[in-house]
Amino acid sequence: MLVPFGLAGAGALGTVVAGWGSYGWYTLVWAALLLGAAAWLTRDTGFGTVSATGDNAMIDDYLAARERFGDTVMPVWCRHIENSRTQMEEAVSDLASRFSNIVDKLDNAVHVSSADCAGGASITDVFSHSEKRLGSVVTSMKSAMSSKQAMLAQIKDLERFTRELRGMAEGVASIAAQTNLLALNAAIEAARAGPAGRGFAVVAQEVRQLSMRSAETGKEITNRVGLISSAILAASQAADQSSEAEDKSMQSAEGMIDAVLSEFRQITDALVGQSEQLKQNSVGIQGEVGEALVQLQFQDRVSQVMAHVRENMEQLPAVLRENRDIYVAGGRLEALDPDRLMHDLQKTYAMAEEHAVHSGAKLAAPAAAEADEITFF
Repeated sequence: MLVPFGLAGAGALGTVVAGWGSYGWYTLVWAALLLGAAAWLTRDTGFGTVSATGDNAMIDDYLAARERFGDTVMPVWCRHIENSRTQMEEAVSDLASRFSNIVDKLDNAVHVSSADCAGGASITDVFSHSEKRLGSVVTSMKSAMSSKQAMLAQIKDLERFTRELRGMAEGVASIAAQTNLLALNAAIEAARAGPAGRGFAVVAQEVRQLSMRSAETGKEITNRVGLISSAILAASQAADQSSEAEDKSMQSAEGMIDAVLSEFRQITDALVGQSEQLKQNSVGIQGEVGEALVQLQFQDRVSQVMAHVRENMEQLPAVLRENRDIYVAGGRLEALDPDRLMHDLQKTYAMAEEHAVHSGAKLAAPAAAEADEITFF
Protein backbone atom coordinates (compact mmCIF):
# COMPACT_ATOMS: atom_id res chain seq x y z
CA MET A 1 0.00 0.00 0.00
CA LEU A 2 3.06 2.36 0.56
CA VAL A 3 4.68 1.61 -2.78
CA PRO A 4 2.76 4.19 -4.81
CA PHE A 5 3.34 6.83 -2.21
CA GLY A 6 7.13 6.06 -2.07
CA LEU A 7 7.43 6.18 -5.82
CA ALA A 8 5.59 9.49 -6.01
CA GLY A 9 7.63 10.96 -3.11
CA ALA A 10 10.91 9.88 -4.65
CA GLY A 11 9.92 11.43 -7.93
CA ALA A 12 8.99 14.68 -6.22
CA LEU A 13 12.25 14.78 -4.25
CA GLY A 14 14.30 14.10 -7.38
CA THR A 15 12.52 16.86 -9.19
CA VAL A 16 13.28 19.38 -6.42
CA VAL A 17 16.96 18.44 -6.23
CA ALA A 18 17.49 18.39 -9.96
CA GLY A 19 15.52 21.44 -10.87
CA TRP A 20 15.93 23.80 -7.96
CA GLY A 21 18.72 25.71 -9.47
CA SER A 22 17.26 26.13 -12.90
CA TYR A 23 13.48 26.47 -12.31
CA GLY A 24 13.06 27.66 -8.69
CA TRP A 25 9.42 27.92 -7.67
CA TYR A 26 8.29 26.20 -10.81
CA THR A 27 10.14 23.15 -9.66
CA LEU A 28 8.48 23.31 -6.24
CA VAL A 29 5.05 23.42 -7.86
CA TRP A 30 5.79 20.24 -9.80
CA ALA A 31 7.04 18.55 -6.66
CA ALA A 32 3.86 19.47 -4.83
CA LEU A 33 1.77 18.10 -7.66
CA LEU A 34 3.71 14.80 -7.58
CA LEU A 35 3.29 14.51 -3.81
CA GLY A 36 -0.43 15.20 -4.17
CA ALA A 37 -0.72 12.54 -6.84
CA ALA A 38 1.16 10.09 -4.63
CA ALA A 39 -1.18 10.81 -1.76
CA TRP A 40 -4.23 10.36 -4.02
CA LEU A 41 -2.86 7.09 -5.41
CA THR A 42 -2.21 5.88 -1.91
CA ARG A 43 -5.78 6.68 -0.93
CA ASP A 44 -7.20 5.13 -4.08
CA THR A 45 -5.10 1.98 -3.70
CA GLY A 46 -6.22 1.53 -0.14
CA PHE A 47 -9.84 1.96 -1.13
CA GLY A 48 -9.40 -0.54 -3.96
CA THR A 49 -7.96 -3.11 -1.57
CA VAL A 50 -10.87 -2.75 0.80
CA SER A 51 -13.33 -2.98 -2.15
CA ALA A 52 -11.59 -6.10 -3.51
CA THR A 53 -11.79 -7.70 -0.09
CA GLY A 54 -15.52 -6.95 0.06
CA ASP A 55 -16.05 -8.36 -3.44
CA ASN A 56 -14.26 -11.56 -2.47
CA ALA A 57 -16.56 -11.97 0.49
CA MET A 58 -19.58 -11.34 -1.72
CA ILE A 59 -18.31 -13.88 -4.25
CA ASP A 60 -17.76 -16.43 -1.47
CA ASP A 61 -21.27 -15.79 -0.18
CA TYR A 62 -22.66 -16.03 -3.70
CA LEU A 63 -20.90 -19.29 -4.43
CA ALA A 64 -21.88 -20.70 -1.05
CA ALA A 65 -25.50 -19.63 -1.58
CA ARG A 66 -25.49 -21.10 -5.06
CA GLU A 67 -24.05 -24.35 -3.72
CA ARG A 68 -26.60 -24.36 -0.90
CA PHE A 69 -29.32 -23.72 -3.49
CA GLY A 70 -28.17 -26.77 -5.44
CA ASP A 71 -27.90 -28.91 -2.30
CA THR A 72 -31.30 -27.82 -0.99
CA VAL A 73 -33.58 -27.26 -3.97
CA MET A 74 -32.32 -29.82 -6.44
CA PRO A 75 -32.91 -32.86 -4.18
CA VAL A 76 -36.47 -31.68 -3.53
CA TRP A 77 -37.07 -31.20 -7.23
CA CYS A 78 -35.60 -34.60 -7.95
CA ARG A 79 -37.72 -36.25 -5.25
CA HIS A 80 -40.88 -34.64 -6.63
CA ILE A 81 -39.99 -35.74 -10.15
CA GLU A 82 -39.19 -39.26 -8.96
CA ASN A 83 -42.40 -39.44 -6.89
CA SER A 84 -44.49 -38.23 -9.84
CA ARG A 85 -42.72 -40.65 -12.15
CA THR A 86 -43.29 -43.54 -9.72
CA GLN A 87 -46.97 -42.71 -9.22
CA MET A 88 -47.51 -42.36 -12.96
CA GLU A 89 -45.68 -45.60 -13.61
CA GLU A 90 -47.72 -47.49 -11.00
CA ALA A 91 -51.03 -45.99 -12.16
CA VAL A 92 -50.37 -46.61 -15.84
CA SER A 93 -49.06 -50.11 -15.11
CA ASP A 94 -52.27 -50.85 -13.21
CA LEU A 95 -54.34 -49.44 -16.09
CA ALA A 96 -52.36 -51.48 -18.57
CA SER A 97 -52.93 -54.61 -16.47
CA ARG A 98 -56.66 -53.92 -16.26
CA PHE A 99 -56.91 -53.24 -19.98
CA SER A 100 -54.94 -56.40 -20.65
CA ASN A 101 -57.44 -58.37 -18.55
CA ILE A 102 -60.29 -56.74 -20.47
CA VAL A 103 -58.66 -57.77 -23.74
CA ASP A 104 -58.33 -61.36 -22.47
CA LYS A 105 -61.97 -61.45 -21.37
CA LEU A 106 -63.13 -59.98 -24.68
CA ASP A 107 -61.03 -62.54 -26.50
CA ASN A 108 -62.65 -65.32 -24.45
CA ALA A 109 -66.09 -63.85 -25.15
CA VAL A 110 -65.37 -63.81 -28.87
CA HIS A 111 -64.19 -67.42 -28.77
CA VAL A 112 -67.26 -68.48 -26.73
CA SER A 113 -69.66 -66.71 -29.08
CA SER A 114 -67.90 -68.35 -32.02
CA ALA A 115 -67.95 -71.82 -30.46
CA ASP A 116 -70.82 -74.28 -30.87
CA CYS A 117 -73.48 -73.93 -28.19
CA ALA A 118 -74.44 -77.58 -27.52
CA GLY A 119 -72.09 -80.47 -28.15
CA GLY A 120 -70.58 -78.87 -31.20
CA ALA A 121 -73.91 -77.64 -32.61
CA SER A 122 -74.71 -73.99 -33.22
CA ILE A 123 -78.02 -72.48 -32.20
CA THR A 124 -79.18 -72.69 -35.82
CA ASP A 125 -78.37 -76.40 -35.88
CA VAL A 126 -80.26 -76.88 -32.61
CA PHE A 127 -83.28 -75.13 -34.10
CA SER A 128 -83.13 -77.27 -37.24
CA HIS A 129 -82.84 -80.44 -35.15
CA SER A 130 -85.77 -79.37 -32.94
CA GLU A 131 -87.82 -78.52 -36.02
CA LYS A 132 -87.19 -81.99 -37.45
CA ARG A 133 -88.15 -83.67 -34.18
CA LEU A 134 -91.36 -81.65 -33.90
CA GLY A 135 -92.08 -82.48 -37.52
CA SER A 136 -91.67 -86.16 -36.63
CA VAL A 137 -94.18 -85.70 -33.79
CA VAL A 138 -96.68 -84.12 -36.18
CA THR A 139 -96.13 -86.97 -38.65
CA SER A 140 -96.71 -89.53 -35.89
CA MET A 141 -99.92 -87.78 -34.88
CA LYS A 142 -101.10 -87.80 -38.49
CA SER A 143 -100.26 -91.50 -38.74
CA ALA A 144 -102.30 -92.18 -35.58
CA MET A 145 -105.18 -90.24 -37.07
CA SER A 146 -104.96 -92.33 -40.23
CA SER A 147 -105.05 -95.53 -38.14
CA LYS A 148 -108.14 -94.31 -36.31
CA GLN A 149 -109.78 -93.47 -39.62
CA ALA A 150 -109.11 -97.02 -40.80
CA MET A 151 -110.57 -98.41 -37.55
CA LEU A 152 -113.62 -96.16 -37.99
CA ALA A 153 -114.09 -97.54 -41.50
CA GLN A 154 -113.97 -101.09 -40.12
CA ILE A 155 -116.58 -100.16 -37.48
CA LYS A 156 -118.81 -98.84 -40.22
CA ASP A 157 -118.31 -102.14 -42.10
CA LEU A 158 -119.48 -103.98 -38.95
CA GLU A 159 -122.56 -101.79 -38.94
CA ARG A 160 -123.24 -102.93 -42.50
CA PHE A 161 -122.78 -106.55 -41.44
CA THR A 162 -125.24 -106.09 -38.58
CA ARG A 163 -127.77 -104.67 -41.00
CA GLU A 164 -127.35 -107.79 -43.14
CA LEU A 165 -127.73 -110.03 -40.06
CA ARG A 166 -130.88 -108.16 -39.14
CA GLY A 167 -132.24 -108.77 -42.63
CA MET A 168 -131.38 -112.47 -42.36
CA ALA A 169 -133.08 -112.66 -38.94
CA GLU A 170 -136.15 -111.01 -40.39
CA GLY A 171 -136.04 -113.58 -43.23
CA VAL A 172 -135.92 -116.43 -40.67
CA ALA A 173 -138.90 -114.93 -38.84
CA SER A 174 -140.79 -114.63 -42.11
CA ILE A 175 -140.03 -118.26 -42.99
CA ALA A 176 -141.11 -119.34 -39.50
CA ALA A 177 -144.39 -117.43 -39.85
CA GLN A 178 -145.08 -118.96 -43.23
CA THR A 179 -144.16 -122.41 -41.93
CA ASN A 180 -146.49 -121.92 -39.00
CA LEU A 181 -149.25 -120.86 -41.33
CA LEU A 182 -148.55 -123.89 -43.52
CA ALA A 183 -148.63 -126.21 -40.49
CA LEU A 184 -151.92 -124.68 -39.42
CA ASN A 185 -153.44 -125.31 -42.84
CA ALA A 186 -152.08 -128.89 -42.77
CA ALA A 187 -153.73 -129.49 -39.39
CA ILE A 188 -157.02 -128.19 -40.73
CA GLU A 189 -156.80 -130.50 -43.71
CA ALA A 190 -155.86 -133.43 -41.45
CA ALA A 191 -158.94 -132.76 -39.31
CA ARG A 192 -161.09 -132.81 -42.37
CA ALA A 193 -159.60 -136.12 -43.41
CA GLY A 194 -160.76 -137.72 -40.20
CA PRO A 195 -159.00 -140.77 -38.85
CA ALA A 196 -156.99 -141.12 -42.02
CA GLY A 197 -155.37 -137.74 -41.48
CA ARG A 198 -154.50 -138.19 -37.82
CA GLY A 199 -150.83 -139.03 -38.49
CA PHE A 200 -150.54 -136.10 -40.78
CA ALA A 201 -152.00 -133.92 -38.03
CA VAL A 202 -149.22 -135.02 -35.66
CA VAL A 203 -146.60 -134.08 -38.25
CA ALA A 204 -148.31 -130.75 -38.82
CA GLN A 205 -148.27 -130.13 -35.08
CA GLU A 206 -144.51 -130.79 -34.88
CA VAL A 207 -143.87 -128.56 -37.84
CA ARG A 208 -145.94 -125.86 -36.18
CA GLN A 209 -143.90 -126.14 -32.98
CA LEU A 210 -140.65 -125.96 -34.97
CA SER A 211 -141.88 -122.90 -36.79
CA MET A 212 -142.85 -121.28 -33.51
CA ARG A 213 -139.42 -122.05 -32.06
CA SER A 214 -137.81 -120.73 -35.25
CA ALA A 215 -139.89 -117.58 -34.94
CA GLU A 216 -138.79 -117.10 -31.34
CA THR A 217 -135.15 -117.74 -32.30
CA GLY A 218 -135.40 -115.31 -35.20
CA LYS A 219 -137.00 -112.76 -32.91
CA GLU A 220 -134.23 -113.21 -30.39
CA ILE A 221 -131.61 -112.95 -33.15
CA THR A 222 -133.28 -109.77 -34.33
CA ASN A 223 -133.22 -108.34 -30.82
CA ARG A 224 -129.55 -109.25 -30.38
CA VAL A 225 -128.64 -107.90 -33.77
CA GLY A 226 -130.56 -104.74 -32.94
CA LEU A 227 -128.61 -104.33 -29.71
CA ILE A 228 -125.33 -104.99 -31.50
CA SER A 229 -126.29 -102.64 -34.29
CA SER A 230 -127.21 -99.92 -31.79
CA ALA A 231 -123.91 -100.39 -29.98
CA ILE A 232 -121.96 -100.36 -33.22
CA LEU A 233 -123.87 -97.28 -34.37
CA ALA A 234 -123.18 -95.51 -31.10
CA ALA A 235 -119.52 -96.51 -31.30
CA SER A 236 -119.37 -95.32 -34.89
CA GLN A 237 -120.95 -91.98 -33.98
CA ALA A 238 -118.59 -91.61 -31.02
CA ALA A 239 -115.66 -92.53 -33.26
CA ASP A 240 -116.82 -89.94 -35.80
CA GLN A 241 -117.07 -87.27 -33.12
CA SER A 242 -113.71 -88.29 -31.66
CA SER A 243 -112.15 -88.29 -35.10
CA GLU A 244 -113.52 -84.84 -35.83
CA ALA A 245 -112.33 -83.54 -32.46
CA GLU A 246 -108.92 -85.12 -32.87
CA ASP A 247 -108.67 -83.80 -36.40
CA LYS A 248 -109.42 -80.30 -35.12
CA SER A 249 -106.94 -80.80 -32.28
CA MET A 250 -104.41 -82.08 -34.77
CA GLN A 251 -104.87 -79.04 -36.97
CA SER A 252 -104.71 -76.74 -33.94
CA ALA A 253 -101.58 -78.48 -32.62
CA GLU A 254 -99.96 -78.33 -36.01
CA GLY A 255 -100.80 -74.63 -36.29
CA MET A 256 -99.48 -73.97 -32.79
CA ILE A 257 -96.29 -75.90 -33.52
CA ASP A 258 -95.82 -73.93 -36.73
CA ALA A 259 -96.43 -70.67 -34.84
CA VAL A 260 -94.02 -71.66 -32.06
CA LEU A 261 -91.41 -72.71 -34.60
CA SER A 262 -91.90 -69.45 -36.48
CA GLU A 263 -91.51 -67.40 -33.29
CA PHE A 264 -88.58 -69.54 -32.23
CA ARG A 265 -87.00 -69.02 -35.63
CA GLN A 266 -87.44 -65.26 -35.31
CA ILE A 267 -85.90 -65.34 -31.83
CA THR A 268 -83.12 -67.59 -33.07
CA ASP A 269 -82.40 -65.31 -36.02
CA ALA A 270 -82.41 -62.31 -33.67
CA LEU A 271 -80.08 -64.10 -31.25
CA VAL A 272 -77.78 -65.09 -34.08
CA GLY A 273 -77.76 -61.51 -35.34
CA GLN A 274 -77.17 -60.12 -31.86
CA SER A 275 -74.47 -62.68 -31.24
CA GLU A 276 -72.76 -61.72 -34.47
CA GLN A 277 -73.15 -58.04 -33.61
CA LEU A 278 -71.78 -58.72 -30.13
CA LYS A 279 -68.88 -60.57 -31.67
CA GLN A 280 -68.14 -57.68 -34.01
CA ASN A 281 -68.45 -55.18 -31.16
CA SER A 282 -66.18 -57.33 -28.99
CA VAL A 283 -63.61 -57.47 -31.76
CA GLY A 284 -63.90 -53.71 -32.21
CA ILE A 285 -63.59 -53.06 -28.48
CA GLN A 286 -60.67 -55.46 -28.34
CA GLY A 287 -58.95 -53.47 -31.06
CA GLU A 288 -59.71 -50.16 -29.35
CA VAL A 289 -58.41 -51.43 -26.01
CA GLY A 290 -55.35 -52.78 -27.79
CA GLU A 291 -54.75 -49.33 -29.27
CA ALA A 292 -55.23 -47.84 -25.79
CA LEU A 293 -52.65 -50.26 -24.44
CA VAL A 294 -50.24 -49.17 -27.14
CA GLN A 295 -50.89 -45.53 -26.31
CA LEU A 296 -50.34 -46.28 -22.61
CA GLN A 297 -46.77 -47.10 -23.49
CA PHE A 298 -46.13 -43.35 -23.38
CA GLN A 299 -45.68 -43.86 -19.64
CA ASP A 300 -42.52 -45.84 -20.18
CA ARG A 301 -41.12 -43.22 -22.54
CA VAL A 302 -42.04 -40.37 -20.19
CA SER A 303 -40.63 -42.30 -17.25
CA GLN A 304 -37.34 -42.79 -19.07
CA VAL A 305 -37.15 -39.11 -20.03
CA MET A 306 -37.95 -37.97 -16.48
CA ALA A 307 -35.39 -40.39 -15.06
CA HIS A 308 -32.73 -39.05 -17.43
CA VAL A 309 -33.57 -35.44 -16.53
CA ARG A 310 -33.60 -36.27 -12.82
CA GLU A 311 -30.21 -37.94 -13.03
CA ASN A 312 -28.85 -34.90 -14.88
CA MET A 313 -30.34 -32.51 -12.30
CA GLU A 314 -28.71 -34.52 -9.52
CA GLN A 315 -25.33 -33.64 -11.07
CA LEU A 316 -25.91 -29.87 -10.67
CA PRO A 317 -24.99 -29.66 -6.93
CA ALA A 318 -21.69 -31.42 -7.67
CA VAL A 319 -21.00 -29.02 -10.55
CA LEU A 320 -21.71 -26.01 -8.32
CA ARG A 321 -19.51 -27.45 -5.59
CA GLU A 322 -16.69 -28.08 -8.06
CA ASN A 323 -17.02 -24.52 -9.38
CA ARG A 324 -16.66 -23.12 -5.85
CA ASP A 325 -13.70 -25.38 -5.08
CA ILE A 326 -11.92 -24.05 -8.17
CA TYR A 327 -12.44 -20.49 -6.98
CA VAL A 328 -11.33 -21.26 -3.43
CA ALA A 329 -8.24 -23.11 -4.61
CA GLY A 330 -7.03 -20.69 -7.28
CA GLY A 331 -9.02 -17.53 -6.84
CA ARG A 332 -10.33 -18.04 -10.34
CA LEU A 333 -14.06 -17.62 -10.88
CA GLU A 334 -15.20 -19.77 -13.76
CA ALA A 335 -18.52 -19.51 -15.53
CA LEU A 336 -20.80 -22.53 -15.42
CA ASP A 337 -20.36 -24.70 -18.50
CA PRO A 338 -23.77 -25.96 -19.76
CA ASP A 339 -22.13 -28.12 -22.42
CA ARG A 340 -20.91 -30.59 -19.82
CA LEU A 341 -24.37 -31.21 -18.38
CA MET A 342 -25.91 -31.25 -21.85
CA HIS A 343 -23.33 -33.77 -23.03
CA ASP A 344 -23.90 -35.99 -19.99
CA LEU A 345 -27.67 -35.72 -20.51
CA GLN A 346 -27.39 -36.59 -24.19
CA LYS A 347 -25.36 -39.71 -23.40
CA THR A 348 -28.32 -41.09 -21.40
CA TYR A 349 -30.77 -40.79 -24.32
CA ALA A 350 -32.23 -44.10 -25.51
CA MET A 351 -35.00 -42.84 -27.83
CA ALA A 352 -34.96 -40.85 -31.04
CA GLU A 353 -37.50 -38.37 -29.70
CA GLU A 354 -35.10 -37.43 -26.88
CA HIS A 355 -32.44 -36.51 -29.42
CA ALA A 356 -35.05 -34.59 -31.44
CA VAL A 357 -36.20 -32.62 -28.38
CA HIS A 358 -32.60 -31.99 -27.38
CA SER A 359 -31.77 -30.53 -30.77
CA GLY A 360 -35.07 -28.65 -31.06
CA ALA A 361 -36.18 -30.64 -34.11
CA LYS A 362 -39.86 -31.21 -34.92
CA LEU A 363 -41.21 -34.46 -33.54
CA ALA A 364 -42.73 -36.94 -35.98
CA ALA A 365 -46.18 -38.38 -35.26
CA PRO A 366 -45.96 -41.86 -33.69
CA ALA A 367 -47.00 -44.74 -35.95
CA ALA A 368 -50.04 -46.73 -34.86
CA ALA A 369 -49.32 -50.31 -33.87
CA GLU A 370 -51.47 -53.32 -34.62
CA ALA A 371 -53.84 -54.41 -31.80
CA ASP A 372 -52.42 -57.92 -31.76
CA GLU A 373 -48.85 -56.62 -31.62
CA ILE A 374 -48.98 -55.13 -28.13
CA THR A 375 -45.52 -54.99 -26.64
CA PHE A 376 -44.18 -53.33 -23.53
CA PHE A 377 -40.73 -51.93 -22.88
